[in-house]
This record gives sequence, C-alpha cells and structure tokens, in this order.
Amino acid sequence: MRKILVVEDEDLLRESYRIIISTEPYDVDTAKNGQEALDKCAEKTYDLILLDLMMPVLDGVGFLERFDNPDTKVVILSNLSTGEVLEKALKLGADSNIIKASLSPRDLLSKVRYEVTSIT
Repeated sequence: MRKILVVEDEDLLRESYRIIISTEPYDVDTAKNGQEALDKCAEKTYDLILLDLMMPVLDGVGFLERFDNPDTKVVILSNLSTGEVLEKALKLGADSNIIKASLSPRDLLSKVRYEVTSIT
C-alpha cells in the first residue's frame, strides 16, 4: 500500500484532503506544519508528500531544505502559480505543484493517482 503524507496547516483542508485520498487504497497521514512532517518522515517513509508552502513553525521551503529522500515524490499544494517561493520549492526538489483554489476532489484524486502510478 502506498504511503502519502498531507502537510497542510489549515485544519479543514488537511482533513478534507485526508478523507478524499483515503477513499483509495492509500495509507494517509497528515501533518500541520513542516516540522511535524519532518518528524513523521523520520519515523516512516512516504511515497508521496502533498506539501503546503505557507505554514507556521516551518514552511514548505524550510521542509524541503531539510528533507532528504530522493525516492519520495513531493507535490506542492499552494495558491501560488508563480513566484520566487514556488520556484525555490521546485529547485529544492518538489516534483510539481497543484493550485489549491481550483482543486476539486476529483482533481485531487486524479493527481494523486497519477503521481503514485509514476513511482518506480
């Protein structure tokens, strides 16, 4: 079973993403900030991380600066479609990004399925 970590500081979004992704046969964990995500990644290896960029404690860029597992795919969840922060996240190893504002449950599942099936 593929393991997915959803890193999102907004409680409602984090729980919504977890519920939606859990409708598929994935093991889904959540974290409310980058530090909590790093702690979880120290305990468990994930196939896919959905990572918000703007969070308290440790943001998405800070997480990517400290995270070191090239076998884990990282997809940015943000409302940023361009800009320095997004560019930096992609340079630090994020594989792609999803615009949260236009994300439907169907789109989220499609993106997760696509990313998971592309993992070797």
